[in-house]
Amino acid sequence: MKVSKFIFLIFLVSLTAGCMDTGSLKENIVTDEVNKLLPEGAVQENEFKAEETDLTGVGERVESITPRGIPEVPTYPKEKSGAVYPKEYRLLSQNFQRAIGSGEERVGEEVFNITGKTSGYNMEDACAVFNYVNRNWQYRYDKNAEFFFGASQTIDSGYVGDCDDYSIVMSALLKNMGFNTRVVTAYNESYGHAYPELYIGNDRDTAYRILDYISERYPSARNIWYSERFLGEGQAKQYWLNFDWSGSNGYRHPGGEYFRGACIIYYPNGLIEF
Repeated sequence: MKVSKFIFLIFLVSLTAGCMDTGSLKENIVTDEVNKLLPEGAVQENEFKAEETDLTGVGERVESITPRGIPEVPTYPKEKSGAVYPKEYRLLSQNFQRAIGSGEERVGEEVFNITGKTSGYNMEDACAVFNYVNRNWQYRYDKNAEFFFGASQTIDSGYVGDCDDYSIVMSALLKNMGFNTRVVTAYNESYGHAYPELYIGNDRDTAYRILDYISERYPSARNIWYSERFLGEGQAKQYWLNFDWSGSNGYRHPGGEYFRGACIIYYPNGLIEF
């Protein structure tokens, strides 16, 4: 598998998560302009490294296939943070936690409806959830960007909502399966957006087994996008797979191209990274 990489830094800018089109996307963000939008007192904790796995040479079929050797999805213990964050971000984090954690019984029922399983989930099941939600999702712009519906409400409404709702539903389903997720809000000069990511390991071999699986399962996947999280000197880095809605980036598989913008990352335990 041929791999091409490029790295870019993403900084904190988004106060609310939404999908408003205020003009055409711009490819580059000027660092000085982005830094002007940083909240007072915010600390830039980690570099956000996005990578693209180039899978040129594979077929063009859109429908997924089932390859041999289905990998497990690794997990890690939840982290705790004693940091004090700016109020607006702390409230947004709490809203995400509430919406993702609500209606757990209904979310569990939906996981069973999709996978036919109540335990023993693997990457095949994560892909099944991605396929199902993306196939059924109906985008609806939400004017009230500060209010999030609970995951079960959006499921019962027939998978109707905006990027916030999608991120919440996808995170809730994957969380119910025992997987680690996080929600990223991003903003550039034209758009605001939110998308979920799935944790796929803290070593390259584990992560690439999952990326290889996706490349086999989705022959149309010429590129698979993931990000790397650096935990500190001497510590293993984490790999996170983009699970964004295919309608926002045109990719019909996990690992579609990232929305490019300055990011804030929200974890289910209240940890926030700028």
